[in-house]
Amino acid sequence: MSGHVITCTSCGTANRVPDAREGISGRCGSCGSALPVLYIHPVPLSDTTFDAFVRNCQGFILAEFWAPW
Repeated sequence: MSGHVITCTSCGTANRVPDAREGISGRCGSCGSALPVLYIHPVPLSDTTFDAFVRNCQGFILAEFWAPW
């Protein structure tokens, strides 16, 4: 079974999150608290979506900026 382990920030329980749940918030199997959203692939953002994504992200963000010039 593929997936990633996300630790609950409320109780510290390790939760296995399947790759198919990328970008979807889940709940801790032990305490029911919301888990941080898992992103395993780059998320293309634009000038209209960047601020909202950063504001709603609960973890670290690695950003790469590119321009055609």
